[in-house]
Amino acid sequence: MLKNIIIAVVLIGGILLLTLFYKKSSFNLKSDTLVLQTPKNKVVYPYKSVKSDVKNFSNVSITQYTLTGNKEKLIYEVATINGLYEFNGNPKDIILKLFDAKNIKTLFSKNGLEAVEVTLANDKKINLFFLQTDNKKVEFLYGLSNSLFEKSIKELSGKDIKLHDRDIFLVSKPITMWSSKVNDIDGVIGSIDH
Repeated sequence: MLKNIIIAVVLIGGILLLTLFYKKSSFNLKSDTLVLQTPKNKVVYPYKSVKSDVKNFSNVSITQYTLTGNKEKLIYEVATINGLYEFNGNPKDIILKLFDAKNIKTLFSKNGLEAVEVTLANDKKINLFFLQTDNKKVEFLYGLSNSLFEKSIKELSGKDIKLHDRDIFLVSKPITMWSSKVNDIDGVIGSIDH
């Protein structure tokens, strides 16, 4: 009995220490900037105007922001799961289904944040940052040009990645395919008790 209590105290102490010292990556939308931050570095995306659109389904709420800057239009999406539901499986599977993609190539990953090249079903490519720190929320930032994506990855990771000679699809509006079919039938979202 005493042995079990000691083990439980050690486990709880370990979890508390991990919680205190583990720093997550994050997005922070402010009045004129979107900040993408890892524990040690950050990238600031200034914009002049923002348009937002909210989509609600029975088990998920999505807010899509179209950020218009000097040269680029970026799409920032936040999807939050309601109630007794969660995102199913690997975040890359979620991206494959929501973007109707056929391939994903990871370029950088740190503290829940990933920078990926997504090849869509029509063979166009998009640059995408995604963040999933738990099974209840996922965030996407896409529409970045190669030069902005390279610069962002370098600032966040210190990695010097060259993406020249890639034909990238610059979006002007959200392209995710949120629907009841994708959410429920295709298995992006499931109940916690599955």
